[in-house]
Amino acid sequence: MQFFIDAISYDFLQRAILTALLASAACGVLGAYIVARRNSYMLGAVSHSLLGGIGLALFCQNVLGVAFFTPFFGSIVAALAVSTAITFLTARKKTREDAVLSAVWTAGVAVGLCFVAAIPGYSVDLNSYLFGNILMVSPTELWLMLLLDALILPLTFLFHSRFLAYCFNEEGLALRGVSTLRTSWLLNLLTALTIVLLSQTVGIVMVLALMVLPAAAAARISRTLPQIMLLGALFCLVSCLVGMAVSYTPEWPVGAVIILVAGLIYLVASCISHAIEAYQTRHKQQL
Repeated sequence: MQFFIDAISYDFLQRAILTALLASAACGVLGAYIVARRNSYMLGAVSHSLLGGIGLALFCQNVLGVAFFTPFFGSIVAALAVSTAITFLTARKKTREDAVLSAVWTAGVAVGLCFVAAIPGYSVDLNSYLFGNILMVSPTELWLMLLLDALILPLTFLFHSRFLAYCFNEEGLALRGVSTLRTSWLLNLLTALTIVLLSQTVGIVMVLALMVLPAAAAARISRTLPQIMLLGALFCLVSCLVGMAVSYTPEWPVGAVIILVAGLIYLVASCISHAIEAYQTRHKQQL
């Protein structure tokens, strides 16, 4: 409760709440597609590859003097590049997708660490990037997140029918003359941008959980994709707000508490789903 009281007076807490709103909107929508495709491993590959872009940005700022190339922009560049690479490398059915994702996952981390190590006389604390701190989002980053949302959400709804067909009937989409490669590419690009949004909330290590758990919880108690999107966004927002409120007074790590709340929501949703299924089974047997 103290968190919400202080949020009336402190700008950084207000920005944290706005960050949660912006991240949750994209998380609910794109997370639903990820759960439908059962492609969560791709999230981990892209999210960990963000470290490569962050390391490149820090190197450019501190060694090359390119001040405008911030870690946020570096994350966007890495996310778009990696999602594009994954799309085209896994397009051929003979290519093992797990091998490609594992290679991208580890290479992204390695590249980031090498760039950071190449910065002379500069000790970089990567904890804020690895585990995030939603309370430290700057006004500039908040505006950039708003622009990303303004790009992600309209494009998602514009191509929703294609994404829906791609998730559940890829062969049917191809028979209609629609390029499944281009559809996959666009969906992966939008997912990558959403990962950048969520990395501002819980960091690149735990973004996988925050993107999957709310949507997976929504899928346990809902059957249509639009409902899963709405519930997923709501569950993500609740996870962020409750996580910030719980961790605020004892000064616990915010990102970790947010993930714990998201996991608890998933467990509750699973229990509700099991209870409903058990009741329906007993009801059918009685009839």
